[in-house]
Amino acid sequence: MNRRRISARMRSIGPFEVRRILPSPWCRQVGPWVFLDHFGPVAMPAGQGADVPPHPHCGLSTVTYLFEGAVEHRDSTGGHAIVRPGEVHWMRAGHGIVHSERTPAERKAAGGRSHGLQLWCAHPDGEEEQAPRFDSWRELPELDVDGVRVQLLAGAGWGAESPVDVTSPLVYALAHLRQGQRLVLPDAEELCAYAVSGGFSVDGERAGPHELLLVDPGTLEATEDAVVALLGGDAIGERHMWWNLVHSDRGRLREQAERYRRGEFPEIPEDPGFLPAPEHGP
Repeated sequence: MNRRRISARMRSIGPFEVRRILPSPWCRQVGPWVFLDHFGPVAMPAGQGADVPPHPHCGLSTVTYLFEGAVEHRDSTGGHAIVRPGEVHWMRAGHGIVHSERTPAERKAAGGRSHGLQLWCAHPDGEEEQAPRFDSWRELPELDVDGVRVQLLAGAGWGAESPVDVTSPLVYALAHLRQGQRLVLPDAEELCAYAVSGGFSVDGERAGPHELLLVDPGTLEATEDAVVALLGGDAIGERHMWWNLVHSDRGRLREQAERYRRGEFPEIPEDPGFLPAPEHGP
């Protein structure tokens, strides 16, 4: 078994299925990235949406990117936005936040396609208890790297830097390659490449659709037309995860879980209530 290659596993979220890539049994995190879900592309019929009720996070930032569709975000800081394709929405959970993600009412009524990536970026030591906040960015760098179109969604790479306010040195980019095109990978202490579509190889190791490859600095080559997500950054210490909560201190993780069970996390003013926590753990 090649433990540098990770295949997506299907997971149910309500009535929908997503591909879960991180964490995996072989890899818990890459740099600060501790979670990667890939949903869609899926066509939703009129009257049906992908509603995720209010639920908690701590110790991380959620990072949402859409290829198609729209999501209405609300959180307990008062943050509100319609997430649309091509934008980066970065929510710092810090010492505790509650948010909901729902299909906008007009889109639910009409139906339509949905496709995107949902990531969690763990906060570094000393910043896990920061104040929560929510930010959106719509003007993001688009690079031409030796003929390859690269969207630099967050962090730095190829001599450029995204305006997204990140929590530690990292890179998050989307490379759009035609078969046979090559791309020099960005410098990062830890790095991985995920085939959103198509396939690629790095130093003779191949990955097909919906596979992630842990890579070293080098050159990526598209074995077919491909869209590849590149994720990496400075290594951070081990992170403990339970449900939607992340922390370096397992004891603090338990405290946060009990806080949520007691109803002590803040509510969303326009979307009150809480999704019940799992009965067991952490």
